[in-house]
Amino acid sequence: MRIKNIKFLAVILGATLSLTACEKDYLETVPSNKVSYDQAFSNKAGAEAALEGTIRLMRQAPVNQGAISHDSYGVPSYMMTFDVMGQDVMANTNWFVFQYEHANKLATYRGTRILWGHAYNLITNANNIIAFSSKLPDATEAEIKSLEAEARVIRAFSYFNLARAYQHTYLKDKNALAVPLMLEPATPQTEGKERATLEQVYAQILLDLTTAEGTLTDARPSKSRINKNVAQGMLARVYLEMGEWTKAVEFAQKARTGYPLMTAATYKSGFNSYSNGEWIWGLPQSADQNNAFASFYSFIDGRYTLSASGSRAYTRVGYNNLRANDTFVALFDANDARREFQEDEKAFVTSNGNKVWTSDRYTITKFKDLTTLGGHIPLMRSAEMLLIEAEAQARLDNPAAAQLLLLELRKQRYTDAMLVLPTLAVGDALLEEIFVERRKELYGEGFGLLDIKRLQKPLIRTGNHTAVLGETKANSDMFIHQIPQVEIDNNPKLKGQQNP
Repeated sequence: MRIKNIKFLAVILGATLSLTACEKDYLETVPSNKVSYDQAFSNKAGAEAALEGTIRLMRQAPVNQGAISHDSYGVPSYMMTFDVMGQDVMANTNWFVFQYEHANKLATYRGTRILWGHAYNLITNANNIIAFSSKLPDATEAEIKSLEAEARVIRAFSYFNLARAYQHTYLKDKNALAVPLMLEPATPQTEGKERATLEQVYAQILLDLTTAEGTLTDARPSKSRINKNVAQGMLARVYLEMGEWTKAVEFAQKARTGYPLMTAATYKSGFNSYSNGEWIWGLPQSADQNNAFASFYSFIDGRYTLSASGSRAYTRVGYNNLRANDTFVALFDANDARREFQEDEKAFVTSNGNKVWTSDRYTITKFKDLTTLGGHIPLMRSAEMLLIEAEAQARLDNPAAAQLLLLELRKQRYTDAMLVLPTLAVGDALLEEIFVERRKELYGEGFGLLDIKRLQKPLIRTGNHTAVLGETKANSDMFIHQIPQVEIDNNPKLKGQQNP
C-alpha cells in the first residue's frame, strides 16, 4: 500500500472550487512544492501517484472552498452530513450541529461549499487522469485503460454524490436541474457550464461506470483502489436510485461475489480495517496521516468510561458528539450484534416528575478507532449490496427471494443465529422491513437522509431528537442544498438556476 509517501500530488492537478476559470487562485502558477501536469504525466509512475493522491484526497479537506474546518475533510464529511440530516443519528454539540438542524444548506453557508468543493476537486483530478493518461510514454494500453477506468469510477462517484445533494431523487423528476457536467481538463479559458438535468448527469455516471466495469478486473494493490467489484457496486447503487430493479439485482450480486458477510463477532470488533472480508472498498490512513480531531472517528467513536464523579472519559479523544436517537435504538433486538451503543441511564432531565431522555443518552460504538488513530473508513460493503438486491427483488414481485436475503443477513448479525426467524412480510410491508434493515445495518455510513430522499419518504423525528422535530413532508426542499453563492456569482450560466 503506497499511501504514506504521496505528497498530495492529486491536489495540484487543478482542484478548485469554482467551475469558472477566471478566478485569481486558478491562474496562479504552480507552487514550487507542487508538480505540473507535464511532470505528473511524464511517466506511468507519476500517473499512478496522481491516482493514489486523488484517492487520498477523498478523505481530506477540499482546497479553495473557502472554509477549511473540522467538518470539512472529504467523503467522511459527506457521510456524516447525510446521516445527521436523517432520523437515526444526531449531533448534540460542536461540528455537524448545523447540518443536523438542516441549517447549513443555504448558498452562503459553509456546509454547501464543503460538499460542492470536495466533489469537484475529485472530478477535476479525475478529468486530468482520464485526459492525460493516454499520453504516457511508458505504459501499456492495458495500464492506461486501467488508470482511466479507476478515474472514471471516482468521477461517477462524485457526480452521484453531487446529484443527490443538490436535487431530489431521480424518480421524482429526472428532468430537474442537477449540477454542471465538467468532463474535460480545466484551463484558464474554460467557461462555466449550465446545470445539467438529472437524466443527463445519470447518463454520464452510467457511461463512466459501464466503461470502467468492462475494463477493470478483480485485481488491485489494496482495497482503497478501485476494481471491477467497486464499479459493479456503484452501478448497483445507481440503478437502485433510478428504479432499474433488474439491473440493480444483477450488479449487486456481481459486486458482492468474493466478499462474504462478516460474522456477528467481527461486526462488533470495530469497523476500523478494510482487511475485513466484507469490505469491498475503503479508505485507509496511517497514524501520520490522521486528522486528529478533524476525523471521522473523532466524531463517531463514542466509547467511554465514567470517573468516580460521573464524568465521561472517551476512549478515542476527540469531539465524540454523534449520538443515536433512542427511537432508532429501540428497533434493535437485544441479540442483534449491530446494537452498538453505550447507554447512559443518568442522561435525562426531570420535568413534572417524568424522565425526559436527553440527546446524550446513547453514544455510538459501532466504529472503534485503532489505538494509532489510524482507523479505516468504509465506503462499500457486501451487506449493502445484499440489501440492494433484496429491495430490488421485492420490487420485482419476488418476495421469497427478498425474504431469503434478509434471513441470510440476519443470521450473520445475531449473536445466536438460532433466534432468527424468517420474515413473512410481502408487498409494502416487506419493503418497509428492508428499509428498517438498511437503517440498522448502515447507520453511520452516510445513507440516512439519502435513503429517505430516494424512497420519497417523510423525515420523521421522534424520541430524544432536539432539532427538526415531528414530520417533515416527503421531497421537502429542506433536503437539498443550494448551490454555493460563489458559483452563482462567478458563472453567468448559473444565474436564475438556484435551488429553493
